[in-house]
Amino acid sequence: MAEDDKGRRSLLETVKAPLIFSFAMGFVAGFVTLITSSGGTDNPARLDLGLIAFGIGFIATLLVISMLHLASRENPEHLAEGSGVNRNSEELYRQQVAKRREDARRNKADEAAQARRGAGEPEDGDEPTYGRRDERR
Repeated sequence: MAEDDKGRRSLLETVKAPLIFSFAMGFVAGFVTLITSSGGTDNPARLDLGLIAFGIGFIATLLVISMLHLASRENPEHLAEGSGVNRNSEELYRQQVAKRREDARRNKADEAAQARRGAGEPEDGDEPTYGRRDERR
């Protein structure tokens, strides 16, 4: 099987297509502005407005292409498996919730046992004292 083509490519290969497309869109915007801004065939062409439109079209197109490229690219899997600050926060959250629930359950059981002891009820292992004299009192 051939090597993976998604490896590191040179900078020229990664930006060549967006730059060419942005240049073409800037050229179209500049040319249309150059022709329409003259106001007819009797007036000279407005080269300054054409160059301004070219620059705006080039930069705007390049910005839109780069944002779409960044939005469509998925993050590599190894970025979600960090350590320290980059640790997987979902797993930490689940562990904290489980610990809080266990602590709450334990506290509730302790309070219930304390209330039973205060009311004079027998402990879990003791038999009930129905009809018998309680010797603890």
